[in-house]
Amino acid sequence: MRTIYSGLGVQAGSGGFWNILVRLAVLACAAAALLAILLIGLVVVLPLMLLGGVALHFYLRRKLGQARRSRNRVIDAEYTIIEHR
Repeated sequence: MRTIYSGLGVQAGSGGFWNILVRLAVLACAAAALLAILLIGLVVVLPLMLLGGVALHFYLRRKLGQARRSRNRVIDAEYTIIEHR
């Protein structure tokens, strides 16, 4: 179904400049938002992740070294399971 509104007085070339200007403004805002997200990600999030990874690496190395040195904390025993019926 096609509806044609003939009495509105809309011409083919009206509003072209403002239409292009609004589209450019929306595009510029979207580009600025993406650039801000990218910069925040590179400046804030990436260094935090790298520092966390390095800290986790050294923490795990220290814990594994402590576990290797202290073997006397391991309990080695036999056990029996008694089942009551």
